[in-house]
Amino acid sequence: MDLVKLLEYLGLEEPLEFQYFENISELMEMKEDVSPEALYSLVKEIPKESLAELVDSYFLDIQEACPDTEADIYTLLELLKKVLTSLLLNAETDTEIAYFADELLRFKEWYVQDSLVTVTHKKRGESKEMTVLEALTVSRLEKLGEDEFDYDFTQTTDYSFDDNMLTYVVTDTYDDDDEDGYDEEATYDDGDFDYYNEDD
Repeated sequence: MDLVKLLEYLGLEEPLEFQYFENISELMEMKEDVSPEALYSLVKEIPKESLAELVDSYFLDIQEACPDTEADIYTLLELLKKVLTSLLLNAETDTEIAYFADELLRFKEWYVQDSLVTVTHKKRGESKEMTVLEALTVSRLEKLGEDEFDYDFTQTTDYSFDDNMLTYVVTDTYDDDDEDGYDEEATYDDGDFDYYNEDD
């Protein structure tokens, strides 16, 4: 999908109209493939601070949908939020903006296509494999009083991070204490995500 078709899909006439939560939500949750060039062409025209706020708001929203018993996926999303917003706000060149766009696209593909969560109906014992997006949608409904489920996010928390990204993002991200009370330490083995909480 090129930029013209992407804007058409989002109901926009130009990139600068990309300024509302519904825009970032629709972009992140669309199942159609988006080319790296199209996403780069879109994000490079949006003010960094505005786009960073939208990314932050979107991650806060999907974190609220996380099952209360699943701290691992919540923490992974927290790290992804910090990494992506830091990448964007620190991007000064076209190459760095393209790098952010590539990582945002990689998250999108993982979130709506590649991730695998096992969701089990507590009463019926029926299990189904689905993406993180689909699992969080089920969790939202459960929080509204729908049926109860168990979630297994084990296969999703090995999200890999590019070494170059970690070089200048993670240190900056964890310079100060987390305002939300999370004081994780992030450790990396061959680019895979792992962490532990000192309070555990």
